[in-house]
Amino acid sequence: MRCFRLPLALVLGVASALAQTTGVPGINDLTIDGLGSGTTSCSTRCFPNDPVAVNLRVTAPPGSLVLALFSFCPCLPCSVPGFSNACVPPIPGTACGGSNQSLDLDLGAGCGIAMTSLMVPDSAGVPSLSVPIPTLIGPQCATALLSVQGVVIDPCGYGLLPIPGPFVFTQAVTLLF
Repeated sequence: MRCFRLPLALVLGVASALAQTTGVPGINDLTIDGLGSGTTSCSTRCFPNDPVAVNLRVTAPPGSLVLALFSFCPCLPCSVPGFSNACVPPIPGTACGGSNQSLDLDLGAGCGIAMTSLMVPDSAGVPSLSVPIPTLIGPQCATALLSVQGVVIDPCGYGLLPIPGPFVFTQAVTLLF
């Protein structure tokens, strides 16, 4: 099992060093169980192997629709670069060609977007989604992997080539179970 952990740790470490889209509260900020506000893409979170509900929230402009994208591969910085946008407050730039946006889920062979889900506003009006994870058998944080990134429908976002906006991305996060 050590052979599996070392490459995974290296991949995740490199991914964090090259992190792309940054979450900006009120624009495109994804938090998981209340953690990660204002972070850049490709951070990781470890969860217990017991049944758990992973709670996603995106602070975005009031009334925004948010679509959660999921992959069973680790986050991959700058998988698809996007256009810079006109959001206020501004989203910081990335190392991805001067843009401040990128799809940071791995779209390579064997990866891609495995599923999507619309995030529904909670009682505070914040788009949220609870993802139930069953009991998993295996070593903590080395049994299963799920990456998530949100798409916020917002007129300040110009989208990706070849998909025009209006949308911006949240930061992507790799979840380990």
